[in-house]
Amino acid sequence: MSIIQCKGTVFSMGVGDSVPAIAQVISLDLPKTKIESFEADTLDNENAGIPKKSTGRVDGGSVSGELFLDLAIHTSLTAIFSSPPAPGASADEQYTGTITFPGGSKMSFDICSVELGGTVALNDGLKGDFSCELDGCTTFS
Repeated sequence: MSIIQCKGTVFSMGVGDSVPAIAQVISLDLPKTKIESFEADTLDNENAGIPKKSTGRVDGGSVSGELFLDLAIHTSLTAIFSSPPAPGASADEQYTGTITFPGGSKMSFDICSVELGGTVALNDGLKGDFSCELDGCTTFS
């Protein structure tokens, strides 16, 4: 089993072919992708266990992280709030994201919503936190 180093990981986000790297990222929480299920219990079930079945659908989850925030350079994060994709926008007008790990492995995904906040604290740099809800499934390469 190989262990992938974290230093050198790059998070990129943008629209269409313009997907720049987001600078000064401190940490990333990778998506927790989940196969949906439903409770398939019936009144005549005498077993103690609750039966569940897969719906065949996948919830892509979300990507979140922390960074040193600089509004002058984090334009691909802030631009979405001034010009969000319109409902029914074409694929090349949607936000996409990629996480590239050292060695070249990648996670790619479509983004349907973005959240951005921050923290101002004494004896620390200006930090921001962000979250991107994924649209559909993550692809790996």
